[in-house]
Amino acid sequence: MSFTRAPVRIVRSFTIIDLLLFFGILFFFYSFAGVAGEMTGPFRSKIEIDLSLRALPFYAFFSLMRGFTAYGLSLIFSLFYGYFAAHSKHGEKILIAILDILQSIPIMALLPALVLSLVALFPHNNVGLEAASILMIFNGQVWNMIFSFYSSVKTVPLEIREVTQVYQFSKWDTLRKVEIPLSMNGLLWNSMLSMAGGWFFLMVAESFTLGDKDFRLPGIGSYIAVAYETQNNRAMVAGLIAMLLIIIVVDRFLWAPLVNWSERFRLETLAEKELGRNWAAWARKSVILRLLAEISDWVKRRTRPDTVAAIRERKAQGRTVASVSSRWGPIAKWLLIAVLVIGIVRGASQLLGLLWVNTPSTYMELLRDTFLTLLRVIVSVVLGSLWTIPLGVWIGIHPKWTQRLQPIVQVTASFPYPMVYPLLATFLVSLGVEIDLGAVALMILGSQWYILFNVISGATRIPLAFFDIAQIFRLRGWTYWRSIILPGIFPDLVTGWITAAGGAWNACIVTELVQNGPTRFMASGIGASITQAATQADYPRLAAAVVIMTATVVGLNFIFWGQLYRLADTKYRLDSVT
Repeated sequence: MSFTRAPVRIVRSFTIIDLLLFFGILFFFYSFAGVAGEMTGPFRSKIEIDLSLRALPFYAFFSLMRGFTAYGLSLIFSLFYGYFAAHSKHGEKILIAILDILQSIPIMALLPALVLSLVALFPHNNVGLEAASILMIFNGQVWNMIFSFYSSVKTVPLEIREVTQVYQFSKWDTLRKVEIPLSMNGLLWNSMLSMAGGWFFLMVAESFTLGDKDFRLPGIGSYIAVAYETQNNRAMVAGLIAMLLIIIVVDRFLWAPLVNWSERFRLETLAEKELGRNWAAWARKSVILRLLAEISDWVKRRTRPDTVAAIRERKAQGRTVASVSSRWGPIAKWLLIAVLVIGIVRGASQLLGLLWVNTPSTYMELLRDTFLTLLRVIVSVVLGSLWTIPLGVWIGIHPKWTQRLQPIVQVTASFPYPMVYPLLATFLVSLGVEIDLGAVALMILGSQWYILFNVISGATRIPLAFFDIAQIFRLRGWTYWRSIILPGIFPDLVTGWITAAGGAWNACIVTELVQNGPTRFMASGIGASITQAATQADYPRLAAAVVIMTATVVGLNFIFWGQLYRLADTKYRLDSVT
């Protein structure tokens, strides 16, 4: 076998970008080795957090690795779950109902079960504690991504569906060439929100208390939590600045290039074809990256299979997979159902045992708290919609401003506001604002971005023909909004409302009970009850609070949000709104 030399040419000398890239790669591998060492090291439920500036970059890297690991799991899960929910005629209602239940379970309700079970599974190292933290971040990321992908697949224009039938597309081809590309824009904007949702609960995911046990992981969330506990103002400011820098770097080097890349997947809309500027464009000047790109192209050319042979091989593989699927598919299906039934029965029996311990007065108190939190959720969604809908539409229908404002919106939305809730709560109380009312303001900070991002996504996908119609008939004012804008963004707006409401329900656990050193601000609500029950290891009260809150959210989804989803699917579609 003979080898030929790859046609790689370095056309320019090394630059400062290559130097930064080199040291960045060294820092990555050094920090990654530290993460691996921390996970496989002896189990320590609580570690001492170093509040020096020297330790902050490594803590930031720990949190970044957890966030992206959780996001990768969220993306894979969203594609699978959203696809089957959108295409299963009999299972769609069940899957969406399960999704409603899962997204309504607050993170504090998952803490005891996740942490105690995973720590027991890995008693000799920190893998279980790290896995619990990642799964808690996953819980803050995944739900709006699933709703976005599900909504996009359900609202694919009928004429495009007809084209796939005419050309006899397989399910895989339809998913790869139609459904994923058409959902890319909404999925991307909701991915940004997912990372923001993960950062939102970072302090809870990395530093939490269960009864007399204090669990703590190295990360920027635990760094800021300890800074608040010790009233170390210098560490507070340093941690918040570090968190802001992480968000800016991730946005400029990841989300901004992906926003530009997603332009190719849109239908005929207001989106412009020229790409916006972002920091990733500077990477094109790197000699190292150019070298790696040329090597990659050369390898692809050398290993590219013959087209006819590749097609025959794929067909043979497809027949093999179909044969295996037809033989083992029913068995796997019934095994999965059996496992789920056993798990549900066992979990339900344990849950009933916990619920039986509570007194009737406890349930009445929790029902009152749920109603108060419900009022805060409604007010936060309404007030958030008043400014996010007009601003989101304006950004979405002006492509140049989309490129300019996207970084600002993304950075603002991604900031984990619970990190500043203690300061904001102290400030509001100093102005004479009761925490029961101030909790609404804190809740708005964490929920309004779901509406804004989905409205921007929906506005960018309004076909140009809609605006031509508006010009021909000289539509203005409310008539213009009622006939063109609102029908065009309605499916995405419903997704934004649902995820914003879900975000507000989950945010209540950190907005209704805020701790600033020795000072505690507690509002009356189900979120404060859940947080107190979890930290005090009062599992019967915690179970009752979670069941009542979950039942409330699921009932609202069935009665109200479900009707809006059906309206978006039947009346306000791109192929029916004219």
